[in-house]
Amino acid sequence: MKRLFFQSVIAIFASVLLNTATAEEEQHELGPDIDYRGSDCISIRSIRDYTVLDDRNLLVWAGSKRPYFVTLQLRAFNLRSSFRLGFSSTDGRLCPYGRDRIVLDGLQQETVGIRYISRVTPEQADELLIRYGHKEPGEERAPAPEPVIGAEVEELD
Repeated sequence: MKRLFFQSVIAIFASVLLNTATAEEEQHELGPDIDYRGSDCISIRSIRDYTVLDDRNLLVWAGSKRPYFVTLQLRAFNLRSSFRLGFSSTDGRLCPYGRDRIVLDGLQQETVGIRYISRVTPEQADELLIRYGHKEPGEERAPAPEPVIGAEVEELD
């Protein structure tokens, strides 16, 4: 019985260490231009949209299109397949402290703690979407065509 208990404790400890190491490696791969260890907060009432980047990171848009990069404490493998996300907080603000959590509403409800929240610029949000494969690198709006001198429209009766 004791042996089974110790094996369980070691397996849990190893998975936590592996999860932490993997998250830090991912952040270094993404580059130094974004603050990955932010402690910003988001008013839950202002959240308008979100994009799941992978099983640990997502972009959340609040208010007037303000993007936030959110990193969860642990991997949530059903984050991508959740029907919708909810937020659990005692004060109406989603923060990476104070036991605030993201609620995954899929086949069974699951809650995951938040490790970091960083406000990012729209350009950084686009960069994150590109890095995580949700947007193509050259995907920009085509400029409006220049008016051509001498090209006129003829009205037909």
